Amino acid sequence: MIGRTYIALGFVFALWALANAEGEQASLPKVRQIFVVVCDGLTLQSLLRMGEPIQTLFKNSAVGLLSGSSLELSGRKGVFVSLGSGRRAKGNERAKLGKWLQRSGKSFQLLGNGVLEAIVGSKVPQGMKSVCQPDVVFIAAAKASLPPTLKSLVRGLDENSCLWLIVPNSPQTSWSTRRLTPILVFGKRVPSGLLTSPTTRKIGLVSSVDFAPTLLAQLGIAKPLTATGSEVKVARFEGNRLAYLQWLDERSVKPLRDLPALVFAMSAITAIALALVASVLLSTFWGSSGDLSSQSCLSKFLSTRCQVVKSAAVFAVLAGMSIPASLFFVTNLPHETGTINALQLLLLTCAFSWLALKLAVKFGGASPKSLPVSLRAAGLICALTAAVALLGVPLYWATPLGHYPTTGWRYFGITNSGIGLILAGTIFAWKLLSLPNRFIAIWLTLSPLLAGFSLWGANFGGALTLAIGFAASWFYMANKPCSWRKIAGSSLLAAFLTVIVLSVVESFVPQDQKAHWGQLLERIRFLGLAAIADMVWRKGLVLWDFFVRTPLNFVALVLFVAFHFGVAFLSRNSPLFTQLKSAFIATFVGSWAGLLLNDSGMEVVGMAMVIFGGVFLLALLENTNCRGDEIAIGTSS
Repeated sequence: MIGRTYIALGFVFALWALANAEGEQASLPKVRQIFVVVCDGLTLQSLLRMGEPIQTLFKNSAVGLLSGSSLELSGRKGVFVSLGSGRRAKGNERAKLGKWLQRSGKSFQLLGNGVLEAIVGSKVPQGMKSVCQPDVVFIAAAKASLPPTLKSLVRGLDENSCLWLIVPNSPQTSWSTRRLTPILVFGKRVPSGLLTSPTTRKIGLVSSVDFAPTLLAQLGIAKPLTATGSEVKVARFEGNRLAYLQWLDERSVKPLRDLPALVFAMSAITAIALALVASVLLSTFWGSSGDLSSQSCLSKFLSTRCQVVKSAAVFAVLAGMSIPASLFFVTNLPHETGTINALQLLLLTCAFSWLALKLAVKFGGASPKSLPVSLRAAGLICALTAAVALLGVPLYWATPLGHYPTTGWRYFGITNSGIGLILAGTIFAWKLLSLPNRFIAIWLTLSPLLAGFSLWGANFGGALTLAIGFAASWFYMANKPCSWRKIAGSSLLAAFLTVIVLSVVESFVPQDQKAHWGQLLERIRFLGLAAIADMVWRKGLVLWDFFVRTPLNFVALVLFVAFHFGVAFLSRNSPLFTQLKSAFIATFVGSWAGLLLNDSGMEVVGMAMVIFGGVFLLALLENTNCRGDEIAIGTSS
């Protein structure tokens, strides 16, 4: 068992090394004076069309794209405040960059509008003496005046000064239309290359929370304890930097452009599956009436073709269950339009459904207690989904279920959607495929640790979610039935042990590679419990914002609760639902934990609902009798 664990860990770390391989990186030089030019409302293409000196600066400076990260789903001011706070912030908060500079004895000057005040956090203090050469000069430039402003500043730079050009926001600022924006650093001692940061772990991409720590580092000031951003580095890049940035810009927005077509395809699959399931259930009802002469043409057709419709319903439900795994693959396939991407999704889901059914028939169990073919096929899809969600991190970047580089909500690791898929996929794969407990024990132990580890999943709330859900599943599925008190105690113990193990492991992670729990541990070391209280408060605000701004979350939550009552009712009358009840309950426990422990916890619930909702429908279908002589819901097929 220990040997298998080491092999699994070695495989995962090999994947991580391949996914995160980067070239040589250098820090920006320390300087005496910094000029920061801020010009809002541009994109990479619109900036390049301005001509000189922009073209020359792009060739001879450290350049990249900026992700406008903040605690708001839309708007500009939140990004301004985040630039000066070193962490994601709301527009009504006050940045602290000005205070940090003043506390370290550095002078600064603001030349422009209120945008600069939002970034610095205040106007120049009245007590600050007027100096001929401030340490930092912030300049707000309009689009028309940007080229001459840059030309004048570049001409006056010396060995101990450098120039920043920052575009905080693109012209559109909603979560679905926001784009990455250009950022560059120029100076005689600034190496030429692409900007990168441990915050994004993507060459050519930095976050708004990285600006303040980097500017302070250039002036020899340590990063403040409350800042979560990292110092920006310059990575060598031998290829065409401009072409790469243009590709990165397009790659970050392409999933959002494809999303309407993908949503249509996913909705079509779901609608077809639900319609076919409803048809089967209605046909059993009509078939039980016995008198076909009094029925409509549609009811007669469904009653006589029930088995065909049932087979189609099983195929459609399995296709719907395979949507999440398909999304991780399909966005990486070459395609020109969202329509082509949607067609690829349809074909891939159908292929997964067909293949799962074939494998379930070929390798299915022959014992009387073995589950029906449709549920064994669902188990194969669940296993694939859980494996891709946990181990397929390189596939995540800029996908509908993956990372969100344009808004800065997540740049790497495992998303909350992925946590929901790992949770439900693992539990139902275990149940439906009757996987050996020894293998499952390894998976249940490693999954929360990998999900929370800074160098892989970097999702601490997700790690606790998996620990609680998997502990409940182990005691509810692998052992004899036990009390809820014991299950709750075991789940809390599993979460506590996960925290302890992650804390030990994170102590060996390089400082600039720590994320989520690793960063929080560093803040706890200096700030104490105040760091935890601040994290809980901010996550609570974000969770509430997600619910308030997205009414569909309330609908999904009501549906989630309805599944609880449905499983409880059917398990009293159906041997099949009774057999599956433990898997449903374990998934419900983990989903509730995910809802409460993650700022976008409905993503956990929503993705888990795709899995257990599909299994629920398949169990309903297996409990129907298509012979037309009785309604068989509540009896095992």
